[in-house]
Amino acid sequence: MIELEVDGKKVSVEEGTTVLEACHRAGADVPHFCYHPGLRNAANCRMCLVQVEGQRKPIPSCNVPVTPGMKVLSKGETVEPLRKSVLEFLLINHPLDCPICDKAGECMLQDNYYRYSRKPTVMKDPKVHKPKKEHVNDRILYDGERCILCSRCVRFSDEVSKTKQIGIEDRGDHSIVAFPKTHPYEDPYGDCITDICPVGALTSKKFRF
Repeated sequence: MIELEVDGKKVSVEEGTTVLEACHRAGADVPHFCYHPGLRNAANCRMCLVQVEGQRKPIPSCNVPVTPGMKVLSKGETVEPLRKSVLEFLLINHPLDCPICDKAGECMLQDNYYRYSRKPTVMKDPKVHKPKKEHVNDRILYDGERCILCSRCVRFSDEVSKTKQIGIEDRGDHSIVAFPKTHPYEDPYGDCITDICPVGALTSKKFRF
């Protein structure tokens, strides 16, 4: 067991535990999007940044294992402005269709915006438009504008179902989740991607609206 401090509270966790998991066990509310306990850690959303004593800058807590004597700050003047900035970045091109989104009320983006930001956008440029109603197969729809590119569905396809049929294509704010072009996405566990999607980007046709 390794002992560390989270917001001044001592906690003991197993070796190999990530800082994010240690924070959650200590009762610290560290937000995240790309992290999922059943998938490898991608550390691409940067929502789970925390301050560690002795580190020059905040670290992505989902991808760093704990060390003995580590002192972690999960909130405060250093990390909270960064979370607001991450949310602002994710919402730059996100559509304002929460009232008709199936994920409304249980959307991690909504929840984290309410907890950590509630800040109006400063962007004046028009939003980038992406595929809005792409038929992945006869059961699943993909909304590229709602997608925050957490890569959960990609990692699920690679690691859990092992069909490796999903990827991310293009760069920057034109990036989208890509499905097979020559045939429908077929995966015996495929419908699970609608469940692990943290926003309303992947929805089940049977249960829409």
